[in-house]
Amino acid sequence: MCTGGGGGNNNEEAMRAAEERHEENMALQKEQMEEQKRQFETTREDNQVRYVEQKKKAEAAPPPPPEKTAGVAAPAFESKRKGSGRKAFRTHKPDRDKSTQTTAHSAKSLYIPT
Repeated sequence: MCTGGGGGNNNEEAMRAAEERHEENMALQKEQMEEQKRQFETTREDNQVRYVEQKKKAEAAPPPPPEKTAGVAAPAFESKRKGSGRKAFRTHKPDRDKSTQTTAHSAKSLYIPT
């Protein structure tokens, strides 16, 4: 029969291994927290600089009004084409005799139900 003893040694080794893993995890967590703090500080500094720049721009005096001699702004480019859109790219076709043309509308209007 078992008289006991001997099992305690494995238990102590398991406890020591668990304690080592716990210490490693705590060290890793501490390192991650320090990195997060460093990133937070860097971001905060950037945001403070950006805030100061935006505040200066917001509080700056408005630009002076345009000179009275400036006149009206000229167009960016001169368009010499007649029409716009699709019409500008179509070639001119001579008018056809419209009396011989039929359309769906005129054909429908001539339909008389019996």
